[in-house]
Amino acid sequence: MHLFISLHVEHQGTYTFWNLWTFDPLTVAGLSVLFALYTRGLWLSRGRSGNLFPWWRPTLFYIGWLALLAGAISPIDGLAGDLFLMHMIQHMLLMMIGPPLILLGAPVVPVLRGLPDVVRYNFAIPLLQMRKVRKVLSFLIAPLVAWLFFVFTLWIWHIPSAYNDATQNEPLHLLQHFMFISAAGFFWWTVIDPVPLRPRLAYGLRLLFLFLATIQSIVLAGIITLTPDVLYTYYETVPRTWGISVADDQTIAGLILWIPGAMMYFIALAAIFLVMLKKEDARMRRLEGRGPKASDLS
Repeated sequence: MHLFISLHVEHQGTYTFWNLWTFDPLTVAGLSVLFALYTRGLWLSRGRSGNLFPWWRPTLFYIGWLALLAGAISPIDGLAGDLFLMHMIQHMLLMMIGPPLILLGAPVVPVLRGLPDVVRYNFAIPLLQMRKVRKVLSFLIAPLVAWLFFVFTLWIWHIPSAYNDATQNEPLHLLQHFMFISAAGFFWWTVIDPVPLRPRLAYGLRLLFLFLATIQSIVLAGIITLTPDVLYTYYETVPRTWGISVADDQTIAGLILWIPGAMMYFIALAAIFLVMLKKEDARMRRLEGRGPKASDLS
């Protein structure tokens, strides 16, 4: 069980913003390394590959990084042990905000360039060039696999028994977070294709990919919101923070998954649709001889 949960039971009145942070060493180390490599790689890339890194890409990366930080170790994680609605906010940060923004920041080149030369040339690049490694990565980001892993992760960790166990078991809690972030990474990788990687899925199919994900999320949200019984009985065993009843907490959490969650999908759907229209317009202009040739755009 989290230390903050034990403290909350014994000293409910002693909580402050600062003692609700959950500084898991692995999480802090991982986020710190990601930040350092991207920043160093971006600095080393100045004046090179300028078209890959307009100002908005690093901005989105750092916002996404902050979203992961907030979801993983901030008081949001601390309060998730007392309020299901805070868990759902955390879920939004770890799956729907942090990963897509980081991928929009085009992290592939900066992170590789940010590695020390010895590591990059003697380990990272040879590893990525290995046929078996490339096959595994290709399998994980295959559209069907990425979609199924994303949906499986979302549903398996909202089965009441699995969720109740994760709230009281630190290794399971860390596994839950790892699966949230990794499943979201593979899912959004398929949708975004982080620069400079080539698209793997046609834009029309990406719309279907996102639409089906939206439907399953709404179904889960509806179950959580509309079920009259308390699904996550763990929350009946902890003090009621802010005076919110267990039933109301569950309803609010379901609504967070339902409304803001669906909104994230709709934003992605709209963005993909606009990109598809833009590319189709560019294609028509090339065919009509009114725009740049494909070779000029590469």
